[in-house]
Order: sequence, then structure tokens, then C-alpha cells
Amino acid sequence: MIIEIDRYMWRCACEILAGWQKIGRDLFVSVNISPKDFYFMDINEEFANLVKEYGIDPGKLRIEITETVMMTDVEKRMRMLSDLRHAGFIVEMDDFGSGYSSLNLLKDMPVDVLKIDMTFLSKTTDDNKAKTILQNIIQLSEDLGIFSLTEGVETKDQLAMLSDMGCKLFQGYYFSKPLPMTEFEQYYLGHK
Repeated sequence: MIIEIDRYMWRCACEILAGWQKIGRDLFVSVNISPKDFYFMDINEEFANLVKEYGIDPGKLRIEITETVMMTDVEKRMRMLSDLRHAGFIVEMDDFGSGYSSLNLLKDMPVDVLKIDMTFLSKTTDDNKAKTILQNIIQLSEDLGIFSLTEGVETKDQLAMLSDMGCKLFQGYYFSKPLPMTEFEQYYLGHK
């Protein structure tokens, strides 16, 4: 059922974006693509049809993939992601470092944002090796022209440490727990 669930979630995201666009809110939504989605549908066509149907800017619908998506048919996946980027979508690699990261693959991967897995952050308080790896991933992504985003930020100290390391994008409970759309809109308006 993952294919139908994903399609439903993508459509919901597009409805939300279309609503925000109508009232002038400059926000984006990230959606996940499961490895199975690549096998059973034409991802590029699906997303092109959605942005056309809802009249939304493709740059506001961010596409999240995981490292496992890239483990098979690498050249085909690279072309698909490159085509998505050329169509205006932002491609994010989610949970980087949690799987089988290949630096060789990363150098050619058409991604805009590297979302660093929260396990690196949770270990930095008591593990200098984890901190070194985290700092190097942030520097590497910057050197490759890829934005780094660290997941799982829960404290002001973590935010300060990551900022000092050069990370510019963050996600985590320090900012907010996950919220239903209406509560998120209230949160957004209160923190604008």
C-alpha cells in the first residue's frame, strides 16, 4: 500500500501548498519518496502532473530520498533526480549517515540538501569521534555546494554548536514538535 499512501500524501502536500500560495505564504513542504515508488511509477511524471494540477511552484515541493533509494540502478536514479532538479524541485537526501553512505556516490548525486541523521547529533555530547564526523559532513556538504540540515536539534547548545560548525539549516524539537497544519500555521504566524 506504500505507493497509494505516498500518492495520497503528495496530493495532500500539494493542496496545502496551493492554499498557502493563494494567501501569499512563502513556505515549502518536503515529501518522502519510498524506494518502491521508483519501481512502480514514473516519479518525474507524477510530480510534474501534481504541480501542474495544483498550479504550485515546484521549488516549494521538496523531494526527500534516502540513501537506500540510490543503492540500485544508480545511473537511472541519478538521471531521475537530475530531471527533477531541472524541473525546479529541490531534492533532499534524508537521514544521511544512517545507512550505507558512499562518498563516491555523494560527489555526483544531484541533491540540494543533505539532511544529516540525528544519531550523529545525539552522540556528540559524549563522543568526540561523532562530533568530528558531524563537523566533517557539514564541511563536506558545503564544499560540494550542498546545504546541510541537521535533524534532531533539541537544545540551544546543540543549535549553537551546529551553527559554529557552519550548519545553516536545522530541524527538531528545539523549534517545535510536529504539528497539525492549523497549529503549524498559528506557530508560523507567531514566529514570523
